[in-house]
Amino acid sequence: MFENLYKDPATIAKYRRAPLFEDRERYLRSVVASGAVVEVARRVARAQLVLMELLSLPDADIPIRLAIVERSVQEWCRSLPETSAAEFRRHSLRWLRFLGWLDEPPRDTHPHVRYVEAHAAWMRDERGLSEATVGNCLYESNRFFAWAARRDLMLADITIRDVDAYLAERIAAGSLRRTSAREAAGRLRSLFRFAETRNWCRAGIAGCVMPPLAHPDRPVPKGFDRDEVEKLLATTEGSTAADLRDRAVLMILATCGLRAGEVSALRVEDIDWERNLLRVSRPKTGRSDTFPLTPSIGNALADYLLKARPDAGGERALFLTVHAPLRPLKSGAIGMIVRSRAKRVGIDGKRLGAHALRHAAAQRLLDEGCALKTVGDFLGHSSPSATAAYATIDLASLRPVADIRLKELLDDTA
Repeated sequence: MFENLYKDPATIAKYRRAPLFEDRERYLRSVVASGAVVEVARRVARAQLVLMELLSLPDADIPIRLAIVERSVQEWCRSLPETSAAEFRRHSLRWLRFLGWLDEPPRDTHPHVRYVEAHAAWMRDERGLSEATVGNCLYESNRFFAWAARRDLMLADITIRDVDAYLAERIAAGSLRRTSAREAAGRLRSLFRFAETRNWCRAGIAGCVMPPLAHPDRPVPKGFDRDEVEKLLATTEGSTAADLRDRAVLMILATCGLRAGEVSALRVEDIDWERNLLRVSRPKTGRSDTFPLTPSIGNALADYLLKARPDAGGERALFLTVHAPLRPLKSGAIGMIVRSRAKRVGIDGKRLGAHALRHAAAQRLLDEGCALKTVGDFLGHSSPSATAAYATIDLASLRPVADIRLKELLDDTA
């Protein structure tokens, strides 16, 4: 397909090597079959690559919420002309719909908006939860109530069987995976717990909302091992702007165990050179943590800032794109850095992305005997249960992580 769109062998190879080759090609064939000219098909192909970077495809949870897609597209299109931005949005949404990967909110209205809003206000004002957490709960509550409205169910009449039926239908339809189903159940449990305190629903529903079985016999995605982290870093030993930037990114991910979003949110002023500290904002918990700025990380950051970071007109985000239009790297781009370099050295057979380095950092601490509470604080978890998943992995198989050549900088963070 790409041979019909491009003549340059390097360009053809770039599109063929990129992730989701078959899914991209299948959609492009349908675009051409619908009568699109070659130039339009090329723009679609370019949009596919950009969208994969923005959304961390194929590692993102599928289906992807429309709100997440819209936010990512809007941020990326800030510097584009209005017509180009609209075209990119259109190509992006059509491709995701074609794949069945777009989770669009139900268009149905429901009569429980005031209950949802009251729950959201309580989460913000009383619980102090982050906007991301509140937004996820709002999404699930609205989706559930839209489902109930189609069945003429009012909140006061809903039973645990209705909640079970809702979750079962979404799982059967493929719109919920194992992990996301547990998250959906937790959000509904929070909703009904709040509703019960207001006597809006039957008592006891919240306590009966059970997440689907986690299938503990299934393997948990593993993090990178010692050799793989070394191979990843070896790909950044060049002197190009991308190499210098990506080395700093990978150093921080491997050492501090940060989420991709936390790395993308770093700002230049978060580096405290005088005290050798790196300040990290934790949007999921609403707090800030500090990590020691070890020589290896400090040197990588200094090389990037002095030799590679472009002048973006006062932009304070730490990590920027290397090509125009210059803009801050988003979490999807952080994940793409890890995936692309992992595939460059032949690492496969596991879920690739920034979280694989986070897993590796967690396993190193657990393998060295750190308590779950300590590991949870290190990772920025708000609940011990969030850390428990790491303890289910066979630590013995990952023991080489503790002996990694980066031990000098990793030990400082333990």
